[in-house]
Amino acid sequence: MIYFISRNILKLLFKIFFRLKITGAENCPKNGPLIVASNHASFFDPLIAGFAVPRELNFMARDSLFRNRIFGKMIAMVNAFPLRREGADLVAMRLAIDKLCQGKAVLIFPEGTRSRDGNLGTPRAGIGLLAASSGANILPCYIKGSIKVLPKGAIFPRLKKISVYVGKPVKFDRNVSGKEDYMQIAEKTMTAIRELKADLA
Repeated sequence: MIYFISRNILKLLFKIFFRLKITGAENCPKNGPLIVASNHASFFDPLIAGFAVPRELNFMARDSLFRNRIFGKMIAMVNAFPLRREGADLVAMRLAIDKLCQGKAVLIFPEGTRSRDGNLGTPRAGIGLLAASSGANILPCYIKGSIKVLPKGAIFPRLKKISVYVGKPVKFDRNVSGKEDYMQIAEKTMTAIRELKADLA
C-alpha cells in the first residue's frame, strides 16, 4: 500500500515538473519472476523505472544510504535492500534471488554504477546470475533525460524532460552456469537496452 501511494504521488510530480513520458508499459508481464533492467545515469533512475512498470519493484540500494536510520527506513518501506559496492555481495544477491523465486519483480542496473556521461557502459555478470538462478524474464528499459535532470555530482534537479522506453521481455536459458554464461546474458541484456536507445535516434 505504501509503495503504490508514494509511487503515484511521485509519478504525478515527475509528470508535472519533468514532463515524464512512458512508452511500452504494456510490455511488462503482469505476474511471475521479472528482472527490470535499465541504464543508469542518475539517482532518480530507480524512481523512474518504478514509474515505468505497473508492478511493485524491489531494488538494491548501496549500503551507505542505510546509514541514516530515518532515510534507511523510508527506502526500506518501498522495497529497497542494501548492497555492498565493494566486491560481490552474496547476501544481497541471495535476497534478490529469493524475491524472484517468490514471483516478484526486481530492478537491476546491469552496469552496476551510474554513467558519468550518459553513455551505456559494460555490464556485470550479476544480472546473468540472477536470471539463470531464478528463471526470471528480463524486461529491458531505457531512461532518457535523467542525466540532464540530476547528473552525477549535482545536488539540485533541473527541469528537463524525462522519457522511459520499456521493451519486450527476454527469456534466457536457465540451464547455464559459470561467469562466462552469466556475462553472455548480461551482454545480451545491454544489447536490448542499446536497441531501445537506437530506436530513438
